[in-house]
Amino acid sequence: MLANLPVVIVCQSEQNQILLELEARLPETDQLDQTITTALQQAEVLRQSILKKAFSGQLVPQDPNDEPASELLARIKAERLTSQGNGVVRRKGGGRS
Repeated sequence: MLANLPVVIVCQSEQNQILLELEARLPETDQLDQTITTALQQAEVLRQSILKKAFSGQLVPQDPNDEPASELLARIKAERLTSQGNGVVRRKGGGRS
């Protein structure tokens, strides 16, 4: 199958011209590689910073009137216990069965 494919062999001067063109473009590809590597590193630092701020509540302004998470969780737990005592069973999706 491959034996039927033609192989083009160019003359030495054209090979030299191709080589010169490739060598001229190598610094550009090296620079692009470095730019991409730096951008990826900066993106990872930014990602970590965003996650840190998200988990510490610094991404959006905090409303002092908001119920603290600990109180919200306690209220949800109490509501669940109350609803279970009334014979109400909730599915994962929040619907009643």
